[in-house]
Parts: sequence; structure tokens; C-alpha cells
Amino acid sequence: MRILIFTTLMFFLSSCASFSEPHSKTLLMNRNTGDMRDCRVDRWRSKESYEVYKNCIQTFEKEGYTIWSQN
Repeated sequence: MRILIFTTLMFFLSSCASFSEPHSKTLLMNRNTGDMRDCRVDRWRSKESYEVYKNCIQTFEKEGYTIWSQN
């Protein structure tokens, strides 16, 4: 019984921790053309990587794209 409680507790704690991470992929859509673009953080997830990621999103938004989803 202790193993079941421990496993359940660890499952909930690990799922909560994943929500605290900043998203690393954004899908954008141009509603006029239906064209889709994505911006991603590289695998190192450094501060500079997130700056490039944010700039990518801002560039596409200036071109008329809107955020469709973020992971």
C-alpha cells in the first residue's frame, strides 16, 4: 500500500513540476492565408535561446501571425 501511495504522490509532484517550466515551442498561424510557422527553443534552453525564441515570435506577430498554441 505504501508503494501505491508513494507512486501516486510522485506522479502528481512530477506533473506539477512540468507545468512550472516555461514553454519551448510556439505555433503561429496567419489567419488570412492559413500559413503556419513555429518557433522553438534549442535543446540547451539557455537564456540566449529564450531571447531568440521570443524574437522569433515577435517577428511573426509583426508579419500578421497570431499564436495558435504553446508547449
